[in-house]
Parts: sequence; structure tokens; C-alpha cells
Amino acid sequence: MNYLRVYRRFVITYMKGKLEYNMSLAFELIANTILISVFFSGFFVIFYNFDCIGGWNKYETLFMMTSSWLTYSVSCFFFWSPMKDMGELVRTGKLDLYLCRPISPMVYLILEQFQYTFIPRLTLALVFWIYSIGKIAILWTPGAIIYYAISMVSAFVIYSSITVITGSISFWAIKSEAIVSLLTNNNYGLKNFSDYPITIYGEGTAVLLTFVIPYALTGYYPIAHLLGKTVPFPVAAYISPVVALIIAVISSVLWHMGLRRYESAN
Repeated sequence: MNYLRVYRRFVITYMKGKLEYNMSLAFELIANTILISVFFSGFFVIFYNFDCIGGWNKYETLFMMTSSWLTYSVSCFFFWSPMKDMGELVRTGKLDLYLCRPISPMVYLILEQFQYTFIPRLTLALVFWIYSIGKIAILWTPGAIIYYAISMVSAFVIYSSITVITGSISFWAIKSEAIVSLLTNNNYGLKNFSDYPITIYGEGTAVLLTFVIPYALTGYYPIAHLLGKTVPFPVAAYISPVVALIIAVISSVLWHMGLRRYESAN
């Protein structure tokens, strides 16, 4: 089955439905653009008052943050809404509809939606990523480019896997929306802590973001390595692909365990 063609048709159908209420769609995009703009405004206010934070200057921090945001935003296009809504699907028994399809429930959940609300986040992250990349002292050798590319792919896998894990919890703890938001929401969740160098937090937070919920591997450690900065756990600069593979396996196992445990509410 050509999933890209199926996804394109789903997106067209999904957006046609949204465009029936075009003012609502416009206001959603405007609201999200304002929200992200306010976040970046706060970022520049911080660096207007401080030359550096945790040994990182404005451009280094901005490059780190936007690198992380790019992979996070792409991940959210596919996984954020399905996993956020998983608790509701389990509670109401609507998950039955996905189990009766001729394709994997996870694939169908991903294909049937399009998270256009992340377009402003992705767009602004890309703009500031381009702005910052010319201001930082990284020598882009072939090795550095390959390392950065592998790190970003690993970051996408880490974000996606953590989101799937939080959604899979719904099979055991039906009201899981708060857990998903706590771990994955970039406005007020734990993810937000990884937007700045983890050296500004306590040692416990550094351990948490490195080895427990490894958000620091999605931006901080790879960029610190490219910039030649000292980090709390130097080995962490090299383990993001391994961690991504491990956490992807865990998310897959947990998801399939949950599906086997699921009992229709009808």
C-alpha cells in the first residue's frame, strides 16, 4: 500500500473539513503564531539582559533550541494528536474502529489527521534556525554534517517514541491526557526544560533529562559537542542513536502490549 498517497488523500479530506470553518482555522493559526512569537520574544528579552546563559551565548542557544524544535514539530505532525486523544478513544471504545481497518491501528491514527497547528512552530523554528546557523562557530566538515544529521534523526525518534509511550499508558491509566502534556507539551511540559542549556538547572534535572527522559539528547548534547563545550556527561554526546533505538523498541512493545490488553467499551 502506498502510504504517502493515502496520507495525501487523508490530509486533503481533513483540511476540506477544517476549511468549512475557515475563520476558525485562520484564528487557530494566528493564535499559535502569536504564542510562538511571544516565546521567541521572551527568549530575546532574556539575552538582552544577559550576554550568556550557562556558558552559551544567544546564537548558540537559539541554534540548539531551534534544532530541537524542528524535530519536535515534525514528530508532532504525526504523533501528538493521536497519542493525546488515545485516552478518549479507549474510554469511549472508538478505538474499535481502528482495529477493524485493513492497516495497522497506529498507521491509521497517523494518516487520518494533520496537525496544521504546528505549522507556525515549524516555520518560525526554521526561520530562527537559519538566522542562528550563520552566527555560530561550527566548522561544518562532512563528519560534522553527518553527526548533526544522525543526531536530528535520533531526536525525531526520541520525541516520537516518548509520545507513543505516553499515549500507550492510556491502556492502563484511562485518563492519560495530563501525562502526555506533562512530558511532551512544549509550552509547559518537561520538554520545555530542554530548550536551554541543562547546566542552568540542578544536577538532578540534568540526570533526568539525560538518562530518564532523554530530551537533552535531542539538542543540548549534540550541539554542545559541535561547539566544543564542556557538558555534565560527555558520553551523552555519542549515545543518541542508541538511546533512540532502545526507546523506540520500548514504545513499540508497550503499544502492542496495550493493544492486546484493550477491551472494547461497547
